Amino acid sequence: MSNYQSSEIKLINTSLIDPHPDNPRKNIGDVTDLAASIKANGLLTPLSVVPDRSRYRVIAGHRRLAACKQAGTGSVPCFVLDLDPLQQLEAMVTENCQREQLTVLEEADAIQGMLDLGATTASVAHRLGRSGDYVRDRAKAASIDNEVRATRDDFSQLTIGQLVAIARYDGQPDRQKKLAQAAGTSNFDYILRNIERDDHNQQWIESVAALLKNADGINLIPDPEKPYSDPEWRYLGCMFPSAGTPEEVIERIREQNPAAVSIHMEQVYLWARRDKTADAEKEARRAAEQAERDARRHALEEYAAASADKRMAWLHANLHGIKRAQLIETTARLGLLQIIDPDPQGYTRALSTWNDKCGAEQFTTISGIEPERALAELRYHLDEPDWAVWAVQILAARIEWFIDPEDWTTISDTSRRIPGYYQILQDLGYTPTDDETNHLSQLIAAISEADSDENEENNQ
Repeated sequence: MSNYQSSEIKLINTSLIDPHPDNPRKNIGDVTDLAASIKANGLLTPLSVVPDRSRYRVIAGHRRLAACKQAGTGSVPCFVLDLDPLQQLEAMVTENCQREQLTVLEEADAIQGMLDLGATTASVAHRLGRSGDYVRDRAKAASIDNEVRATRDDFSQLTIGQLVAIARYDGQPDRQKKLAQAAGTSNFDYILRNIERDDHNQQWIESVAALLKNADGINLIPDPEKPYSDPEWRYLGCMFPSAGTPEEVIERIREQNPAAVSIHMEQVYLWARRDKTADAEKEARRAAEQAERDARRHALEEYAAASADKRMAWLHANLHGIKRAQLIETTARLGLLQIIDPDPQGYTRALSTWNDKCGAEQFTTISGIEPERALAELRYHLDEPDWAVWAVQILAARIEWFIDPEDWTTISDTSRRIPGYYQILQDLGYTPTDDETNHLSQLIAAISEADSDENEENNQ
């Protein structure tokens, strides 16, 4: 307000002063205590107003105005300012931001209002004393339409990170509503990563389709209406986004040299010419079973990647806020979980082997440190008082590196450690999603069944 402050004070009757319709702060709250104070001591700080024909509009002091009216105050001292619409909005935003009275969404809408009135991102950032990215993020959040905002009563309380993530899917209200409902829960990051993965898969198949149309020597055919009982084509298999980049997929297709390929949803189907003398029913059944196995494998790969991303994102965001004593205990538990591995080289390789990707990628995700700096940072911090948080990051990265999608369905030395690993994470405060809980329950049941079968064999 200082840049716009007037040195002249005028007494104005409160009946002639109105709240500003563009005030960024939508809810001024309860002013009962403030009204009592004004009634007893008078208004100590003048309002700032602008003329509005024969009336006035408040620029700074909406709560004081409401309290004065509630207290029955007649005339109040006011600074009368001469501001254009953009200056009025700038002044109100600055006033509220300085007093930390705006929600993120209120501030976002106000910033967008300033931009709509002709202000530049740089000028708004300068006026608020913020960065350009700060202003741009809030402008993105302001783009979320009212239909999405109405999905929850506390939408205005969401964080800027959640709002920017929701705004990213402008024009896709179903996705925005789904994210809005999950905001503030452990499912938010999981749902966001699934949406991002769906987009990646869609982009992948579009790129593959474009390459196939121009690929010499590859027979691209329309997807058969009955893929497992087509009279001409016999199903050989399919390729998912996990098969590699679009260019790598084209090379793999050339290596396998199928008679034809087709685009099926987000997959590439491979075909051979059907042998007319073969048993069609047997072949169709085999193809259907293979497709089902492919789909299950793909779904498992998707789940394993999403759950690993969620675990490591949580560790990155929360480890530094956990008490040192609990981190030391966690270090011991993670260490015990790993050193009992029957392969003595499994979890205990020297840090130098990280050049062979023995946990380096996972450590980078959890710690936020680039691989080339990891060894130097670790060797320094493991001799410092904060060694515990770094030890937890190392040990968690090793476990994450060992867990493969098959470990969720196949009983192995690694899969037997997954339930223990989750228990350690939950004791730190991690909350599994419903999907993780279901997979975990199935894995524990499978381990129990395998142990029971082994005991029966030993007793015979």
